[in-house]
Amino acid sequence: MDLDILLSLNRRDTLFINPKRIRLLRHIHEQGSISQGARGAGISYKSAWDAIKAMNELAEQAVVSSETGGKGGGGAVLTPYGLRLLKIYDLLGQIERMAVTALQDDDASLDSLLAVVARFSLQTSARNQFFTRVVSLDPIDISRKVTLSMTGNIPLYADITESSCRRLKLAPGKEVLALIKAPWIGLGERPIAPTAGDNQLAGTITDIIPGEEFDEYLLRLEQGESLCALLTKETSAGLHLKRGDRAWARFAPSQVILATLN
Repeated sequence: MDLDILLSLNRRDTLFINPKRIRLLRHIHEQGSISQGARGAGISYKSAWDAIKAMNELAEQAVVSSETGGKGGGGAVLTPYGLRLLKIYDLLGQIERMAVTALQDDDASLDSLLAVVARFSLQTSARNQFFTRVVSLDPIDISRKVTLSMTGNIPLYADITESSCRRLKLAPGKEVLALIKAPWIGLGERPIAPTAGDNQLAGTITDIIPGEEFDEYLLRLEQGESLCALLTKETSAGLHLKRGDRAWARFAPSQVILATLN
């Protein structure tokens, strides 16, 4: 299903910005002329002038700055505000495209903007990304032990500084993306008695990809999420794990990176 979203912004119940006006602004920015911008946007010179006048008045600051010189003369440039307007419109367009993609993906969570962004737009070097919620924040010296809840109410622990907690505005119930790089994860053939705050997630090995120096292990966790661990050849050889085996992923709370939308 192909969907087109035509974004318009109104102010005081009057049209401020729509795709046609954005196209005009882009051509004015490229050509440095209202007449050339109008020609590129496929509208008349009068329509371009009327649109610019309306935008400048509605914004209460100039979107386009022009020098008079007759119908075919003079020049025009976008003001800093006008340039910011183009950029924010592009960003809104990206959000729209994410929304359309999420609508057509039955597996996409639509419970929050963070869930949609994490699934469709966020690119990081960390192979493991888990959508979680903050359960509690317990002080430990100058840091905080953050208890998170994963899918299925599985606990996940992170240690971050007090200043990072404030910057991320962490609080119980807040949505957080937890990131763990694959080389930071160890595997075990059986569970161990964890000390307070250690991370240990059970799963089944779905694939093992051998390399020259490292082996990549893919696990399907009990709660249904995927996890990737990167082990040295020496560590991998000592485990004797194979596809279909149960395994336990282990990593320290200090190796969990948190990200959120404020």
